[in-house]
Amino acid sequence: MHRPRPAVGLSLAVIVVAGLMSGWGTGPAAADSGSGATLYVNHDVACSDSGVGAEDLPFCSVQAAADVVAPGDTVRILSPKGDPYSGAVTLTRSGTSDAPITFTGAQPGTTNSRAVLSWPGTAPALTLDAVHDVDVESLSFTDDGGNGVAVKGSENVTLNQLAIYHPALSVPATGTAVGVDGTSSDVTVSRSWMGPSYAYGVRVEPGAARVTVTTDVITTMRQGGIAVTGTTGAYVTSNTLLAPCATGISLDGGSSGAVENNVVINTGAAQSSSCPAPTAPLYAVSTDSTDQVTADYNVAANDTGASAPSRAEYSWGGTSYASSTAFQAGTAQGTHDIDGLSAPFGSQPPERSRLIDSADSNAPGELGTDYVGHPRADDPIVDNTGTGTPPPDRGAVEREDVITIPADAYPSSGIAPFDTSVKTDAVSNWAKALTYSVDFGDGSAPVTGAAGSPIAHTYSTPGRYLARITVTDSDGTSTAGANWTMAATATPPPASLSAAVDATSDGQINAGTAQFAVPEPTDSWEVLSRVLDFGDGSHDSVGDGVGQTVHQYPAPGTYTATLTQTDRLGRTTTATTTFHSADAFVAMTPQYDTEKTIAAHGVLKLSAATLRADSSGVDAAQLQLVTSAAKASGSLTLYTAGTTRPGTSTINFESGRTALNEATVKVTPTGSVDIYNGSSGAVTVDVATVGIQSHAQYADTYHPASPVRLLDTRNGTGGSTGPVAGGHSVTLAVGGTHGVPAGANAVVLNVTATTTKSSGTLVASTHGTTGSSVTGPYWTTGQTASAQIVLPLVDGKVVLRNTGRASANLVADLVGWYGTTANGSEFLPTAPARILNTRTGAGTGKVARLAAHSTLKLKVTGAHGVPATGVTAVDLNLTVPSPSGSGYLVAYADGTSRPGVYALNFTKGHTAANHALVKVGADGEIDLYNAGAGPVDVYVDLLGDYDIFPAS
Repeated sequence: MHRPRPAVGLSLAVIVVAGLMSGWGTGPAAADSGSGATLYVNHDVACSDSGVGAEDLPFCSVQAAADVVAPGDTVRILSPKGDPYSGAVTLTRSGTSDAPITFTGAQPGTTNSRAVLSWPGTAPALTLDAVHDVDVESLSFTDDGGNGVAVKGSENVTLNQLAIYHPALSVPATGTAVGVDGTSSDVTVSRSWMGPSYAYGVRVEPGAARVTVTTDVITTMRQGGIAVTGTTGAYVTSNTLLAPCATGISLDGGSSGAVENNVVINTGAAQSSSCPAPTAPLYAVSTDSTDQVTADYNVAANDTGASAPSRAEYSWGGTSYASSTAFQAGTAQGTHDIDGLSAPFGSQPPERSRLIDSADSNAPGELGTDYVGHPRADDPIVDNTGTGTPPPDRGAVEREDVITIPADAYPSSGIAPFDTSVKTDAVSNWAKALTYSVDFGDGSAPVTGAAGSPIAHTYSTPGRYLARITVTDSDGTSTAGANWTMAATATPPPASLSAAVDATSDGQINAGTAQFAVPEPTDSWEVLSRVLDFGDGSHDSVGDGVGQTVHQYPAPGTYTATLTQTDRLGRTTTATTTFHSADAFVAMTPQYDTEKTIAAHGVLKLSAATLRADSSGVDAAQLQLVTSAAKASGSLTLYTAGTTRPGTSTINFESGRTALNEATVKVTPTGSVDIYNGSSGAVTVDVATVGIQSHAQYADTYHPASPVRLLDTRNGTGGSTGPVAGGHSVTLAVGGTHGVPAGANAVVLNVTATTTKSSGTLVASTHGTTGSSVTGPYWTTGQTASAQIVLPLVDGKVVLRNTGRASANLVADLVGWYGTTANGSEFLPTAPARILNTRTGAGTGKVARLAAHSTLKLKVTGAHGVPATGVTAVDLNLTVPSPSGSGYLVAYADGTSRPGVYALNFTKGHTAANHALVKVGADGEIDLYNAGAGPVDVYVDLLGDYDIFPAS
């Protein structure tokens, strides 16, 4: 079978690597093992070195087989996984002339794969020690610093189709790829590849006899390519050598024999500072050997470019010759030698090259096939100038006929059962008669015949089949091609797609990142490609098998992802899934690093960096605002810069009073936040960030609670009874109570001071650490004041401190918590919107204040960007403007019992506002209860919502 060969003109590096990886050709036919047995070695399966090397229980090591092999036996070394056999091997057992011992590393079912023997020490990877009648073939050898194969005191030995190389270049180079000692005889080294970084390719020591080195490819040896010393009957024939650093072929020490049909190439591009003899001749025969050595039909391809130092092509009897013409004139040798060729190394000669059909077929050691096993062929385009019929090409590789199989020759695809045909009208570059063999790949017998007529075939069973076409010319040169064809099922395989939010092992989520799962499709052999469109303008290819694709969405929102699956007939199927990109919460220790005075009707711009909201994917910041030094009553409105200022309020203030509130505002890492002062006088504002909401960070989800009172010092709820003195504090357990897990990372509380004996402030701090505290409500003497706060947790406890001079009772109501427990809610920020105004009828459809001890139902889902389903809580700002009496509001999920907690406390004549995360009822409504003694107006401003999104 003809395999594709390296293209003419490839760079040296590419050719060398290609040769190494491919093994430089097809494996030879198995040697005749006579009546001997086959011993198996295979370390990739159950094996035993104490067995007999049976196929079902092979030896584990090559040495175990070498220790018991007998005349006529074949040792078959298998390596299904390609793992090398480590350890030096020594053979001391012999065959006979009629029953040689054979070692082979050829892998069944392949044409060029071979087992590898590896040895990291200085000893040879394989030593043949005092043996005879042994063939070693189709093996690769690697070593880190020693020799490849050593033949010692042995005779009738053949080394064929070996690949011997260092795994990496070493300087200075040591060792020999193939060494033959002076007590060995009748040794043949053929069709082998020897890689760089050895000192010598083949080295024959004094005293050896009848050593043939033929049809090998040897590259960049540092001391010599083929070096023969004191050997009788040395035949160096049809080798190709790259020799930039030393002599390519040398015979000395009284050697006798012949040097014919070789190609030795010098190229400056392969030289380096490690070359010990870059000016050495390409060929050298010493004075004591010239009378006993003949040389002819050789090629000296000497690079004369500026990158290569000047060097002689020949040294004969101590005299140097710069060219083949000078060599012929001075020695009467090399009558048919040629030089000056830019010869490709290791690949077949280019068409019309003088290397083609110009060698001596009668040269001692000349083989009937070339380095890759192709027969010597007669090129009709080139005149024959060599000897024999046909004359061989010079060097190790023969120019072969180029047979072209049309690209459209292969079977078509279709829905099984279907009929197809194969064209057999291949073209021979040499106009040779052609025959074909077609294997349709479905188990049917191959079809053969003369090229030219189409072959019909029916694919009956669905499947993907590799159809192979082999075309052979009358000289025996073959070209093979293969192409897949598909007998498809009647319907294409269905596509499937699902998505889940990206999560860590401890339960934090990256709420804007989807993990898409693409199962392996049924009849996956039919599928050509799978492309996943994420629904945000980007897409990605999904590989074979089970696909797992992670995608970060650019912003919160609902995206429809579509998987388009295309089969090999071009049919497509699709699957879709919905992913809701949202935010997760990162609690932060408040830092009041922004204190500014805003003029009447002025705007304060705060950058995302100032708010510590400029990290990955931040969409909203939860801020605490404290106003002071107000010159007149009014309110501040917080909103995203670049948007229209909404008709909402964030905090209400009065002259001479300090006010506090928390609020959530949309923000982008490149944008800023505006604070508008709607008052007729200036006001000073302190701003602190208590948390951020990000769609691109691993963070916590929100878990709304049914509001419950955790602390009330008026009646002992929470373990503390009686007013808290000024400057004193109480510690409150939150984690591990009322459904809040011990490992919660932050808590949302509504904290209240009442029966206050002086003005003051409540400060909430994380227990067990310092520096993590947040300001609560400010109050005046006798006032009841509340504020909703978010506080990080360390050990599940919080500390509430009365900073006033006199006592106050403290109340704390649980609103919810942030953590990693399953079924948490993700956040979607919205543009601020007033969804209830009892003065205008917005939200209810009628203008009416909320009567005392009455409840107002408010629909909060399905509008203003809030989803219609899956909403667990809404982020609101509640305001009671200018109440005519004192009291408080209770906000809770519709359809649940009204809790005895505060959402907003108000005092007669003073506008009050409070941030409120309110749990939503199953009907999408919340209830607002007026616990005061008189009717009040109520404003509700929407800032965002928390959602549990359905599985996609």
